[in-house]
Amino acid sequence: MPDPHRVKLGHQAPNGIAAGLLALVERGAAKRPRVAREMRGRVEIRFAENYAPVRLDFQNDHVLVEDGNGKRWKSDLLIEGSLPDVVQLATAPLVGGVPKPTNRRGRAALATVAARRVRIEGSPMLARRVMKLLEV
Repeated sequence: MPDPHRVKLGHQAPNGIAAGLLALVERGAAKRPRVAREMRGRVEIRFAENYAPVRLDFQNDHVLVEDGNGKRWKSDLLIEGSLPDVVQLATAPLVGGVPKPTNRRGRAALATVAARRVRIEGSPMLARRVMKLLEV
């Protein structure tokens, strides 16, 4: 079961930010251990800027957070956008696993998705759980 002590940092690229996302995943696993325990699947986050994609691999006993190494990776969920837009989406207050439309930050995050500045492809359930895990 993933917990803050079972979040592992894998490959780090020279232009990578996996270590920064590792901190968010560890914090989320500590705040929401049940959500972290129940997550399974592979998530890839790609950025419009020249950062390596970040991969989150939720397994039975740990979470691996790493920068992409140039090889294609089969993921269950793809999140793609600029770093500021992805961070805004990931840190927005949520209701039911999606940004709250009654909150200013939530509406701003929803606008990034509606304008296709952030694209989300794949499992909607995994997307809601990832957002809940990363919620600040």
